[in-house]
Amino acid sequence: MKNGIVSGFRQVSRLWMIVVPLAIMVLIMTSFVDPLIRTYWEHSYIPKGFHIELLIQGLRSNTVSSFLPILAALPFGGCFVDDLKSKFARFFLIRSSYRTYIVSRIIVGFLAGGLAILSGALIAWGTTAAILIPIEQEIEGMEPAAIDGLIKICFLLFVNGGFWSVVGMAMSTLMESKYISYATPFVFYYLLVILYERYFSDLFIIYPKTWTDPTSWPFGYWGAAIFLLKMTLIFAFLFSFRARRRLQQL
Repeated sequence: MKNGIVSGFRQVSRLWMIVVPLAIMVLIMTSFVDPLIRTYWEHSYIPKGFHIELLIQGLRSNTVSSFLPILAALPFGGCFVDDLKSKFARFFLIRSSYRTYIVSRIIVGFLAGGLAILSGALIAWGTTAAILIPIEQEIEGMEPAAIDGLIKICFLLFVNGGFWSVVGMAMSTLMESKYISYATPFVFYYLLVILYERYFSDLFIIYPKTWTDPTSWPFGYWGAAIFLLKMTLIFAFLFSFRARRRLQQL
């Protein structure tokens, strides 16, 4: 299993593991402009802890949640199709088993998608803190934003990224097209948004925008994380079933 995971990480696109975090950072920080300017003009100062509030708003913004599905699938979503076309899967199976190959791809796919998104959030966090902390002022009677909420949202972003990566990988395996791995998470995201906003407005669990909002769930962020992990398992089983059948045909 260890060798399977190591070989899987070697196949992760280094280009996308650089581009995706930078893209997430830009998406997060573009949402800072309006609240930052408005706060400064209204109060002529930046209160202590304001960078945390900005980050929480940015991480939960519609822009980030809309682009997150396709960005999470880019580093590893099309790996299985690439393995089939390059014949790498055949050579791997000579020294290992179907189970090892499939499970290692699921693990690496989840980690690659989650880490790509989380890295972007952490870069945005570090950049924002470095810029704003020196100019923030401690105001008497004003409580700074708690960092706990930011950590919980970062955790949910990691799980979201892993989920969308596995979704892309599973669907590309069904269609045997790496481009499907990029398109399917995007389409699935907007399908869920349409279903929620037009037909099932009480069924909040299908609304992807709540998946990064711990306050919307029973048991807080653990409720959202458990739901996403269960959804990830469903698509992982789908990938496993289709991948095993395809590998047996090699």
